[in-house]
Amino acid sequence: MQSNWQNKIIQFMRGRYGVFDPLNKMLLILTAILLILNLFTAIPLLGLLPLLLLVLVYYRFFSKRIYVRSNENQKYLRWQNKVKNFFKLKKEAVQNRKTYAYFHCPHCKKALRAPKGKGKIKVTCSQCQQQFTKKV
Repeated sequence: MQSNWQNKIIQFMRGRYGVFDPLNKMLLILTAILLILNLFTAIPLLGLLPLLLLVLVYYRFFSKRIYVRSNENQKYLRWQNKVKNFFKLKKEAVQNRKTYAYFHCPHCKKALRAPKGKGKIKVTCSQCQQQFTKKV
């Protein structure tokens, strides 16, 4: 049997976002980092920023605009994947720098690779099917 205060909390949260999503998690981690930095620095703005981020986390958590909060999280996840893929590609390029040449399609900017030492080759982009010549 639920107590009266549990029912009040359930009633209050009904229709609210109330999700600890990856965007809220990142905002809380950033808040913690800024609080730690604030211990070692005397920058006035650095003391206010963690408070504003914490208010933003609570605002997102208790918001009744569920669709908007969900869209914010989806945009953050898309941005996060772009950043992860960028660093993944850079890591792969460094690991394979002796065997492959990395370059981008001039039309769609997709990252491509070709074996080194082949001279001038005709490349067809796997995404846009654009053909161009590249020296590798």
